[in-house]
Amino acid sequence: MTRPRVSAGIVWSTSAPIPAGRAQLGLARAGGLDSFWAVDHLISPFPKAVWDPDFTFLAKKTSTPDEAYDFATMLGHLAGKAGRMRLGVGVTDPHRRHPALLAQTFLTLSHLTKRAPILALGAGERENLDPYGIEHSQPVSRVEEALQVLRACLDADGSVDFDGKFFQLDKAVMDLRPPRPDRAPQLWLGANGPRMLA
Repeated sequence: MTRPRVSAGIVWSTSAPIPAGRAQLGLARAGGLDSFWAVDHLISPFPKAVWDPDFTFLAKKTSTPDEAYDFATMLGHLAGKAGRMRLGVGVTDPHRRHPALLAQTFLTLSHLTKRAPILALGAGERENLDPYGIEHSQPVSRVEEALQVLRACLDADGSVDFDGKFFQLDKAVMDLRPPRPDRAPQLWLGANGPRMLA
């Protein structure tokens, strides 16, 4: 009987000081973990009410958990130190980030890493959208369409045309390719509702 392979990774909230992210990556590598993930938040998943030095040592380094770094910039920064670890975002959304730009970001990351990066896409969280006036209607339909655009851009052989409800591409060029087929970005979904799970 073949046993399933289990991989373990670690998530960095990207709201801690940058040296803490580097240290966490180093510990993950030393521990033999398979992947290192960044979150994509404008507001930290940690509530300010618990941002206290008695609760977390990170509160000694910065006064707010909402000092959130951009995940793509941070993953690019950490790529040279990742070794064989896979880098990914868990998760981003197509409300704040256009799928063609996400394709470019992860194709770029595939040139900086030794293994295929992981782009995990979700329907978005209101905490990262509402305060900034970003539309959150029809989130699952938007994800579904974004996946079509992402796949078209990642697999492009020439220009890309797409005429959807949320996204339109007219002879859009995406000539950036991964350095090798096995380093092509992987698309994952973060889902919990019935439509997203389907």
